[in-house]
Amino acid sequence: MRPLPRLLIFIAIGFLAVFLAFCLFEWSAPRSARQEFFVVSRGQNILQVAQDLRSQSYIKSKIVFISQAFFNGDYKRIKAGKYKLAQGLDDREILAELVSGQNVPKYLTVIPGWTIKDISKTLEKNGICEKEEFLASALPAGQNGSKAEAPSLAEKFDFLSGRPEGAGLEGYFFPDTYQFIPGSALDDFLEASLSNFGRKLTPGLREEIKDKQKTIFQIITMASLLEKEVKTLEDKKIVSGILWKRAEHKLPLEVDSSLLYFLVSDHPDLEDKNADSLYNTYKYGGLPAGPICNPGLDSILAAIYPQESDYWFYLTAKDGQTIFSKNYGEHLINKAKYLDN
Repeated sequence: MRPLPRLLIFIAIGFLAVFLAFCLFEWSAPRSARQEFFVVSRGQNILQVAQDLRSQSYIKSKIVFISQAFFNGDYKRIKAGKYKLAQGLDDREILAELVSGQNVPKYLTVIPGWTIKDISKTLEKNGICEKEEFLASALPAGQNGSKAEAPSLAEKFDFLSGRPEGAGLEGYFFPDTYQFIPGSALDDFLEASLSNFGRKLTPGLREEIKDKQKTIFQIITMASLLEKEVKTLEDKKIVSGILWKRAEHKLPLEVDSSLLYFLVSDHPDLEDKNADSLYNTYKYGGLPAGPICNPGLDSILAAIYPQESDYWFYLTAKDGQTIFSKNYGEHLINKAKYLDN
């Protein structure tokens, strides 16, 4: 019976050797570069989280990290999210970050038809930046204390080129839901929303705009009018045809939404329609000075692909229905029928 203890010793030594070899391999195995953000996906368990942390060089040992997580029960409390983990954190500090949820992202939604002033309020509410900081970067140069945008923006986002000098960024913040972690700043929103605009305005759409001898700025300006004026894609295409036709004939577009963009009143009267502004489409023919909101994809598509018709006028009835007219006489009759009653 004496050989048994010796056999157990050999087995224990073998297990220890395998364990040490595994640890040595784990510590020396090649790892990818540390990413700017560490993401815990919904449903991931502690083994998967540890593997990702190890592969991205946040921790040195999965075994040590997992042991720590099981020892204090943190393995059950890790929250899904996108985390910005500072350099030099040890396993305990990383676990504390993943458990606290302080870096769990917030979601910010830009609704089609919102103006940059609407967006500024949401950015401030979500702690991304102050309203004034965003407006200073997004409004046309010199308006309400705004400054000229950084040259790097136009260099990075080619669709911003071709705009009139001093034009702001109204119209280019693509309506969508954006994800941010606490501590995100204005530059993060600019990067996310403008990059999204660039993806949505595909090379095919850009080529189509070029073939129609239009600029992206003109298309987005038209799309912003459609976004504010009309509900359905079908009606937007017809109204797009009407407005492009009127613009090409240097006729006033007579779009109330364009008036409302620079007026305080929500109900423009005859005096407002004489206001001297390049956004006043009653006073000046052609497109207004620039976009009046941030349009969604349907409005952009309608601006690119207008539907030809015999109509020259339209109005929106009290129930939201779009009413079309072939001439001014019909328009007056429809106005009396649908709006004046």
